[in-house]
Amino acid sequence: MDKFLIKKTKEPPSSGISRGMKQASLHQLGGVVVLEDLTSANQQLSNPDISPDQKVSILNKLKNKKPAKEILKSTGIGRTVHRLCRDENPIVSGAANEVYGFWKTHILHLLRRKPIEVESDAETQRGRASAKKMINLSLNNSVIAEEIEIHVFNKCKKIMNRTYNRLIRKIHFCFKGNEDQKRRVNEMNSDLKEFVEEMYRDVMKVYATQ
Repeated sequence: MDKFLIKKTKEPPSSGISRGMKQASLHQLGGVVVLEDLTSANQQLSNPDISPDQKVSILNKLKNKKPAKEILKSTGIGRTVHRLCRDENPIVSGAANEVYGFWKTHILHLLRRKPIEVESDAETQRGRASAKKMINLSLNNSVIAEEIEIHVFNKCKKIMNRTYNRLIRKIHFCFKGNEDQKRRVNEMNSDLKEFVEEMYRDVMKVYATQ
């Protein structure tokens, strides 16, 4: 019977990847952020000897990354990209503004998503919209103004009380005519939650003595 048996050589198990195709590494995935890559990018973009073409190439690689606000601060890349938004080379400044705008939108999206806010009544919605306009009137940055108002609303336990109104006015007059303060909060790595905490402490000190 053995002469009728045919022995076949075992084929190596398939890896699930067709020939001619490469498996994508984690580094190659669109939104994945690698801390070492951001640190390296920050060092290169901060190098005065690097050419504009190299800067644009690095910025284009950063365009679709979605780093957390804490990572932007710890690596320094947020401040560097914001500085390049004012670069004398229009191609460099244009690329930097694209990255900066994308990161701002991403961070604001995360802020709105966590925690999820319950729909407010019409009067509260109108009051909050007016507060955002008031902040933006002196800050001239609607995205940051909206983020600040969210922190204020959360700080006041999501109630539009007297403290909320006082805090909004305090922030409005803090920005009015104060370019240094405006520049501070407009920096990507500025901690807006801590800024609101500072304003809140100032407000509470003033009214505690009355």
